[in-house]
Amino acid sequence: MSDLLSIATIILAGIIQASLQLGLGGLVLLYHSSMGRHQRRKTRYLAKSYIWGAVAISFAMACTGAFLIQNYIDKAYRQEWMVVCIGMLIACAFVMLLGYFRDGRGTELWLPKSFSRFVTRRAKATNDNVEAFSLGMLSAFAEFPITLAIYFVVANCLLNVQFPLLAALLYALIVAMPMVVLKLCIKSGKNIIAAQKWRINNKRFVKIFSGSGFVVLALFIVAFWVM
Repeated sequence: MSDLLSIATIILAGIIQASLQLGLGGLVLLYHSSMGRHQRRKTRYLAKSYIWGAVAISFAMACTGAFLIQNYIDKAYRQEWMVVCIGMLIACAFVMLLGYFRDGRGTELWLPKSFSRFVTRRAKATNDNVEAFSLGMLSAFAEFPITLAIYFVVANCLLNVQFPLLAALLYALIVAMPMVVLKLCIKSGKNIIAAQKWRINNKRFVKIFSGSGFVVLALFIVAFWVM
């Protein structure tokens, strides 16, 4: 596979993962809580650390996946693994369309109640950059059951590009882009409550976009990796 096609696959996978909502929801909680307790400057630093935590875990997971594939999966069987990956992506599409958000007007996700409470509690209690960085990592890692197939696709593509670390960084930055946009909007004077209302009002669109994205990625892999 050419470098260009591998990069295109990485970008597509990054956009789909960027549409997931746990990381963005955690950042909204962090902003909402921190703005009532800290000066605006400290809140900005906490948000920046949170975003870098999400970037770090996405980068690390992609690189770790590439290392494991290169050393533990024989080249002769990688196409079979990609077929399995296609099935996982289709399953994730159904999860996104049918059960990603809980019923109701809010943006609560179908996560274990104990974990949801833990994330909410930590977002409200975060007071320093290390805690914010760790929370960003946790939020990105918590969706691993949904993002596992995406990580596998990205990791496999990293083995086919000339500069894999740069490609992995590009992927991680794309994943974090919605959080960066939110941070820039808040910095420019927008209200965090308005941002949450936008998420609520566009919940159906986000769900359809994410679910369709998983299907598109699966079809892309069928066309360029399996056929």
